Amino acid sequence: MTDDARETRHGPGGGIWLAFVPWVLFSLITQHDTLKAAAVIALIASVVIAAPSVAAGRPKMLELGAVIAFVGFTVVAFVADPSVTAWLARYARAIAALLLALIAFSSLLFVPFTEQYARESVPRQFWSTPRFKQINRQLTLLWGCVFLVMMVSHVIAGAIDTRRGNTIFNWVVPIILIIWAVKRTGELSEAA
Repeated sequence: MTDDARETRHGPGGGIWLAFVPWVLFSLITQHDTLKAAAVIALIASVVIAAPSVAAGRPKMLELGAVIAFVGFTVVAFVADPSVTAWLARYARAIAALLLALIAFSSLLFVPFTEQYARESVPRQFWSTPRFKQINRQLTLLWGCVFLVMMVSHVIAGAIDTRRGNTIFNWVVPIILIIWAVKRTGELSEAA
């Protein structure tokens, strides 16, 4: 490897963390407010975040997926029967985590979603290298698996439906998973 290749991170750039903001807002707001409020705020955030990449002609799958997901949540929150919205509010985090997993895994069929962000911080000369491709496939798979485990944790929280269950399975477990995944992302990116 050249010195330039060793100094270049092959993992996602900083923009990926911004792309997760609507999902985080949705999780936080569903805990403290209505599903309608959470869906609308997450939708607005996702549109604002996706707009620059769409306007530049380089839409990112994670950002577009967020817009579509929160349009869906918003429509259901406003038109569904109250019993449906009550169930949806209980399992909204699980559904959001499942949607994130689907976005991650489906992006492996085309361009891994982490690669779209890695291109923001990696020189173009490395984009087609086998190492760059391999690391981003690994990172996308890692995050997809984290989202699946988070989904299971959120389902458990919804099924238990207690304050302690909510704290452990909607917050503690997902936060530990995210911290681990962020650390692992950094390790994989630096190993390149």
